[in-house]
Amino acid sequence: MRIWKSFGLAFLFITACKPTQSEDANASSNDTQVKIENRDAQIPPQKGPLDSLNQVILAEPNNLEAFSERGRLFLRAGNQQNAWLDFQRAFNIDSMYPPLLLPLGDLYMQRNQSRKARNAWTNCATSDPQSIDCRLNLVKLHASVQDYKPALKYVDEIIAIDEYFAPAYLYKGIIIRDSRKDTSLALQYFQKATEVDQEYLEALDLMGVTLASRGDTLARFYYERILAIQPKNADIYYKLGVHYMDLDEINRAIEAYTKATQIDPNHADSFYNLGYIFTTTVKDYREALNYYAQSIKADPERNYKAYFGRGYAYEMLGDVQKAEADYRKTLALLPIHKPAKDGLDRLKQ
Repeated sequence: MRIWKSFGLAFLFITACKPTQSEDANASSNDTQVKIENRDAQIPPQKGPLDSLNQVILAEPNNLEAFSERGRLFLRAGNQQNAWLDFQRAFNIDSMYPPLLLPLGDLYMQRNQSRKARNAWTNCATSDPQSIDCRLNLVKLHASVQDYKPALKYVDEIIAIDEYFAPAYLYKGIIIRDSRKDTSLALQYFQKATEVDQEYLEALDLMGVTLASRGDTLARFYYERILAIQPKNADIYYKLGVHYMDLDEINRAIEAYTKATQIDPNHADSFYNLGYIFTTTVKDYREALNYYAQSIKADPERNYKAYFGRGYAYEMLGDVQKAEADYRKTLALLPIHKPAKDGLDRLKQ
């Protein structure tokens, strides 16, 4: 909506007293340049890329490439204010310069201005038909808000630009999985990503997780490929343990969870699942208490499951007082936890 229309003739009088839009733009550009010059005078001498760029900008005050690159370096260092000043200056020189628009979109995202980020990356993709990075950011942005049609468009453009760019196949699989609920076709794209890049951990992980959710024993193969690359990845040992539990291979599950806790002594979920196994399958309640206690130690503020499991183990061992305390702690963390309420009811009988 253009607000000036509602002011009628009064608007004509006001605009006659104000500078033109062109004059405003020039004033804004001049203000930005003054801010940059004042800022640059205060920047201490530095060695490395920033120092070189400072020298270039002092010698060439309209060097588009230098302003864009220095802004990118400022942004990477977490200095949003200086990055913004450099991006403004570069934008005033050429608002469609792709090496500017890519990090400018990143800055907008850091400021939670996703619409401006989308516009920057869209202009980047329009200006540079070969830009993969701008298109990949657009794929992620559109997919994150379930706007799958443009996400699929951009991911197909990336594949047309470079058919060996593995992340494009990964994200195409994710889009198909989420938009069409077609995990079989999604798996084909995840697999393609792992073929293009055999050490693409995110794709290997998604293959493992997706296959495991279908009860497919091939999931183990992909988890083990990750562990061959990252042998100290506790989360993958945990996922492997969950997979073995689903297949009712309890001994292998215990081995995987134990390995996860050896790598990461604060892996609360692995300790909890060990406690669960020793409660429900092995029925060694004292050993289960040990695992639940370590899970609680690793995550005492949110771990309602471990408090409940420990309470149940205490109940099975006849320690009513400690069982009641843990059931109440479970309800303090999650008031709607019905099994804990049922446990308290049993203790009253």
